Amino acid sequence: MDLLSPHGLYVGGYDAPDVIMEVDHTTDVRRNKLRLYEAWGVRELWVEVPDKPIPSRPTNLQPGLTIRVLTKGTYQPAAESRTFPGWRAADIHRALNELVPSSATIALLEKLGRSMGERQGTGPDDNPLLRSLRNESREEGRQEGRLEKTAASLMRQLLQTRGITLSPEFPANVPGFAKASDEALATAALGSADEEEFIRRLG
Repeated sequence: MDLLSPHGLYVGGYDAPDVIMEVDHTTDVRRNKLRLYEAWGVRELWVEVPDKPIPSRPTNLQPGLTIRVLTKGTYQPAAESRTFPGWRAADIHRALNELVPSSATIALLEKLGRSMGERQGTGPDDNPLLRSLRNESREEGRQEGRLEKTAASLMRQLLQTRGITLSPEFPANVPGFAKASDEALATAALGSADEEEFIRRLG
């Protein structure tokens, strides 16, 4: 949703967003904003209570994420998102509380992205960065005539784009690199904080 004003959303002036997320540290959205969101027509509400507590958090606020979907004007609890089909409340909560995305989260988001892309008729090449990296790697692969060179170049560029410093030996120092699938390589690259973790995740 595009907001014409940098100061917020004009109720009645714009369509309501598909999803709003409330992070509850000390309050209960049910007593404060739930009825407002219903009146505004927000189709889905996520209420997140983070794993890491703060001193003023009431004891009745337990960590977790609750999904509520608007059904006939009122919110009803749901086990998974309607806007992002297949993304369950527990998985969303885990992803929001991870300092570095886990391989499970990355794999789930890849599956979700493919599913949504199929519905919208889009794919990886619709992302400018991934399209550019893939095109560069394909060109290098054509010039070198080796598929391994293409995968190695793509992984090197992807990791360096994420700010990860790589050793000169990479990826020759990664056991199983040549036999790994594209999905396994991408999952390891997107979920790693450094080269050592990439080697460990791929292994």
